Amino acid sequence: MCGIAGSTGPEPIPAERIERTLQLMHRRGPDHAAARRFTTPNGRHVDLLHTRLSIVDLDPRSNQPFDVDALTIVFNGEIYNYVELRAELERAGFQFHTRSDTEVLARALLHFGPRAALDKAEGMWAFAAFDRTTGSLVLSRDRFGEKPLYVVDDGERLTFGSEVKLVVALRGKPLPIDTDHLKRYLVNGYKALYKQPKHFFQGLQEVPAGSVLEVAADGTRTVSRYWQPRFEQTEMSREEATAGVRERLIRSVQLRLRADVPIAFCMSGGVDSNSLISIAKRELGYDVHGFTIASSDARYEESALVDGAVVALGLRHTSIPTDTTGFLERLRRLVGYHDA
Repeated sequence: MCGIAGSTGPEPIPAERIERTLQLMHRRGPDHAAARRFTTPNGRHVDLLHTRLSIVDLDPRSNQPFDVDALTIVFNGEIYNYVELRAELERAGFQFHTRSDTEVLARALLHFGPRAALDKAEGMWAFAAFDRTTGSLVLSRDRFGEKPLYVVDDGERLTFGSEVKLVVALRGKPLPIDTDHLKRYLVNGYKALYKQPKHFFQGLQEVPAGSVLEVAADGTRTVSRYWQPRFEQTEMSREEATAGVRERLIRSVQLRLRADVPIAFCMSGGVDSNSLISIAKRELGYDVHGFTIASSDARYEESALVDGAVVALGLRHTSIPTDTTGFLERLRRLVGYHDA
């Protein structure tokens, strides 16, 4: 997880707001923090902020904001097939100066164009890419919106960030609460959150999943999709379906094990986490370290299932017990752990 934030508008953002926002972003990226400011050819101001959690290519050469030719990018996420994309770009004659997926993404955006590049990419992401030559700014989210990217657009200034508090800090003023949506949530619970494009704050939006939001040099906004899910019915036997799912799931796990740091697995007693862990351990030979949040509530207690999988697969395992003591006093911090 990294943190990104930024803004484009007719006036520069005061330096103290930039610094305050970087401080708020620290827990998303403790390894490096930086901000860059640009002025477009027609006089608009663009700010890009990034805090880094280093996963691929730990060297400072991969810190962000990151430049490739005239493109500067801030990127939260991971391009899992960056090795294959890099090889394709190298065959086209491009040279690379890091081993990072950030450089691959930036080069692909320049070479293929945003929509074609993102159609080739497999991963999860939220990024902002600024073309210093044309003055255009491109924001994008992955196909299913795994990585958050909030936006407030007041017509003159567009501000974005990985968390709502980052957008608020850059703007320098709070957002009004959307009391209708708050009431809807109190009545219907989490089911109310994604039924419509509403948030707990008025004026708050998200870059849609699978989409690109482009801010042209003159400030014109355009939103377009680079990917749309579609349903195709194919006749196949049960055996063919099983083999196809197995092949794709193994390949998917293999891509996601690419990292220059150890990877932890969240482990429950369910079939999903144990399927992924089994593939990593048995098929791919990864030294799996599983972590389980252990509940003393009988409704959620799964220790027998977890312990059985740990023994059967020969895993390293860490159980983390929950404690409800001082729950209300710790509520603000607990909510912070779940902040998008």
